[in-house]
Amino acid sequence: MSDATQNSPKPHANEAHIWQSKLNCKRLIFGAGLVALAMLSGVVLYSKLKEERITLLREQHEEKITLAVIDINRELGDIRNTLRLLSTDNGIIDSLSLFNPLNTHKLSTVFSRFGKAVDNLLQIRWLDERGHERVRINIEQGKIETVNENALQNKGDRYYFKNAMKVKPPEIYISPIDLNIEKGAIVWPFQPVFRIGYQTTETYGMRHGLLMINYDLSNLIDKVRSLNTPDAEVMLVDAWGNWLMHPNKKQEWGTLLGQPYNSLKQTEPQLWERINNEKASTMEPYHGAMISARLIMLSTKAAPAVAENIYMLVRTPDETIDNIKWESLQPALLLMLGILLVGGRILWRDFAMQHNLRQLTHTLAHEKHELKLLNHELDDALSRQQLLQNELVETRKLSSLGMMVAGVAHELNTPIGGAIISTSSLKNGHRSLKKSIEEGLSRQALEDYLTNTEEGLTLVEHNLTRAANLVKSFKRLALDRSNEEVVSFNLAQVVSDLLCSLTPKLKSSGTTIINHIDTELMLTGYPGIVSQILQNLIINAITYGTCGMSHGEIRLDARLDDTWVIMTVSDNGKGVAPELKESLFDPFVTSGRGLGHTGLGLHLVHQWVTRLMHGRITLESPKAGDTAFVIHLPKNVSHNHPSNNG
Repeated sequence: MSDATQNSPKPHANEAHIWQSKLNCKRLIFGAGLVALAMLSGVVLYSKLKEERITLLREQHEEKITLAVIDINRELGDIRNTLRLLSTDNGIIDSLSLFNPLNTHKLSTVFSRFGKAVDNLLQIRWLDERGHERVRINIEQGKIETVNENALQNKGDRYYFKNAMKVKPPEIYISPIDLNIEKGAIVWPFQPVFRIGYQTTETYGMRHGLLMINYDLSNLIDKVRSLNTPDAEVMLVDAWGNWLMHPNKKQEWGTLLGQPYNSLKQTEPQLWERINNEKASTMEPYHGAMISARLIMLSTKAAPAVAENIYMLVRTPDETIDNIKWESLQPALLLMLGILLVGGRILWRDFAMQHNLRQLTHTLAHEKHELKLLNHELDDALSRQQLLQNELVETRKLSSLGMMVAGVAHELNTPIGGAIISTSSLKNGHRSLKKSIEEGLSRQALEDYLTNTEEGLTLVEHNLTRAANLVKSFKRLALDRSNEEVVSFNLAQVVSDLLCSLTPKLKSSGTTIINHIDTELMLTGYPGIVSQILQNLIINAITYGTCGMSHGEIRLDARLDDTWVIMTVSDNGKGVAPELKESLFDPFVTSGRGLGHTGLGLHLVHQWVTRLMHGRITLESPKAGDTAFVIHLPKNVSHNHPSNNG
């Protein structure tokens, strides 16, 4: 090389200019990517945090609705049972018998006994078929008052009497909830009540009329009101849209208090219409707030013409939703700022490093030195490539292990969940038995408990046995993968353990495994390597063959041919592209690189089959669209450490 060529600045200046332009372009791309990454990360974090908080609120809504519904239904069940017990009392039957004169004194005695025994009762009465009160007792603070005959009233024109007379026994009528009225005035403090009626008929040998109980709901309303929190306001609405319970007590009982505008139907007609149409909803947005609703039937469906209902509402105010959004936004903004700061630091260091490199480049006087630097960079690139390949191999192994663990965890979820449900049922049965012992244990209750316990224990045993079998299968598979010694193993057992771990993957892809492996086929070799080979081939078939098919099939076959075992893994999928067939087992050959695939799966399969198992593998295409891998393995493999598979 001449001195003129060495000292000429123009080639170096042009190269430096081109190099600087490329560098600036890369910096611009990096900066744009950094901003995009920061924004995307912030959006993802914001969405995740917001969804987590909304999920907690949703669970809170569902919990409060469930607790309230349980309390209301339990109260309804208790009062129904009380009225049925009253209607079957011998004293009631004798007093109302068609064959005896009406015994009002005896009726009053039975009513008084029930009034003392049952909490929250306000009135017990019997009305004849025209609505005349024939016997009535009032209960106030545990004191029983029998109403004189001349103070009894005619209730024939009252809605609850007319509706109750439409409900035929053994069904029970429950009226809408309203406020208790005494002597023409609403009782203060308010006493929410409903009236429960049971029709006595001549069909049952009793005088035609109506047994009716006035039941005080104050304790029940207070219990439901106690569920109220600032983040989840609990409300009750009757069938006409009037507030029975509201965080602002001034809104309650609007129509009864002569304030019809204080009702959900009047103030929020759109919400009222939605609740009526949907009957049950969870966390529905409404004017910035979140509202859940549930319909609760008071009367049974046996008499739909008079069946009443109420609505349970849980509302999260818009202020709470705004707080959730802001609390979710703060970490997202901090994450975006952090990414931008880190990226800015990297860019700054890049500028500094590139400045030093430019100065170093100008000091390079000879082409030989530049060539040495280039060779050095090439060596580094080759080393990184080899390191990357090794890391990809290890990543592939870890991915297989992760898929195996996820599969077993998914399969364990069902039997363990079943066992938990069964034990929960046994605990409930145990509590019921204790309660029955305290109240007087009957033979039927004991027999029911023993029967339910036996069934529950059977279910627990079945589910735990299933879980134990899955754990044994996972243990075998894990030991096989970690064992580097030549052992004798059953091929069908190895395949069964593998398919158990791949169950979630197969279900999600809609692919069916047809297993024709002979259960008596024994091999000597590395069961973990055989399992890994089959797993890679099955995953490869799902990913590239049957992907997108509604009825994909993968067939596993194996047969013994003298001293060789011939295994076939075939699918009815899309087949292999012609341009890939010749190089399919080469490293980094894949048609799914855009999906993040490395192209090492079949390369590793080829290495394991040929180097470790001393066999061979070929690709066949039986017909258009199908793919089959045929593997020839010696029945007895000589010792060769799997650690040499690098």
